Amino acid sequence: MPTYRDLIDLDADDEETLIPPVDPLSEAMYNNTKMDYTFQNLKHTDEDEIIIDDDDEEDQNVQDNGTEQYDDNIPTTGDLQQQDHHSNTSDTSNWKLLRVLVGAHQGWVRSVEVDPITNKWFATGSSDATIKIWDLASSKIKATLTGHIMGVRALAISSRYPLLFSGSEDKTVRCWDLERTNSPSGAQIRDYHGHVGGIYSMALHPELDLLFTGGRDAVVRVWDVRSRADIMVLTGHRSDISSVQSQIGDPQVITSSMDGTIRLWDLRKQSTALTITQHSKSIRSMIVHPHEMTMCSGDTTGNLKQWLLPEGHLLNEFGKSESGKIINTLSINPASNILFAGYDDGKVEFYDYQQGTLTQSTSTTPVTGYTESTIYSSTFDMSGLRLITCEGDKSIKIWGESSI
Repeated sequence: MPTYRDLIDLDADDEETLIPPVDPLSEAMYNNTKMDYTFQNLKHTDEDEIIIDDDDEEDQNVQDNGTEQYDDNIPTTGDLQQQDHHSNTSDTSNWKLLRVLVGAHQGWVRSVEVDPITNKWFATGSSDATIKIWDLASSKIKATLTGHIMGVRALAISSRYPLLFSGSEDKTVRCWDLERTNSPSGAQIRDYHGHVGGIYSMALHPELDLLFTGGRDAVVRVWDVRSRADIMVLTGHRSDISSVQSQIGDPQVITSSMDGTIRLWDLRKQSTALTITQHSKSIRSMIVHPHEMTMCSGDTTGNLKQWLLPEGHLLNEFGKSESGKIINTLSINPASNILFAGYDDGKVEFYDYQQGTLTQSTSTTPVTGYTESTIYSSTFDMSGLRLITCEGDKSIKIWGESSI
């Protein structure tokens, strides 16, 4: 199996800059002036772009053994155009399915994260209890990580260290050293115990060595990444925590829950700074904009709400409120400000994030043997050129925006 250097193509001269010096946690928590920054102070760094090819090689599937094979069930451009014939589309958004990774896992694919350093690989977690690392350009498997005994529901990739974190229904959080994927002893180097229920979401602080996890036990646990110490427990939600987001500026931690609320946390006081209660139903997904102080949340009626941070003011409300229109995942394109919403029944929608207008609506195409495919997780790559969806038909689907 490849090492982390194979995954991100680091030069030997870059090795010493990968891991910064250790800072005492208390000093970082209370004295780090970067905690007072807002997104207006940040400079955006462009990531490496990935070129989307529409040739036959882009339409190949990748099987579990890492070999590529053609599959007649992958929709053609004509099939996708027929799907869009009854869709509500506009000329500002025309995303189409480029590639299907059939049999990517042996179970539902529940989580996905793209490498934030090079944008060259991504990781997926599945109900088959495995984590797989894929090359973004070729979709070939680069590594398989085993150790969890139940489904992997959450992933987080560090932008500071060669580390991958995973949260599972087995109530454990595990840390994987991506430089040891070929080690006989395995890549797992730490585990974090404390949750009494499955872990459904996690986030790494962008500046501090802190990991935030939440799930079925309705609490947010804050971990010291290095020492595995359970620093604090944030309580207040009354049901499963569905999303955990972290940012540099206050509020540094934001969570959504199946209790229909969003909480903005004050880490210094270890308490809730603000509770947002405008959703009438359970919130399955919530996403913070990568470059501005806003966020968006979606509930089990298909209702989308956009919020202004740090005060949590309601900016916009869009999407159709319909019974059974369950939003499972939200993603924001960092390049074009497109909001993606993936639904429990396989429906996909694209919105203009600023205006809240629907620009495209279609459905995912289930693989052979499935009548529909639930979309469990999604993410855009760092360049915004590709969208990755993880689905209930055990497949991973790669989408790209068409100029047509």
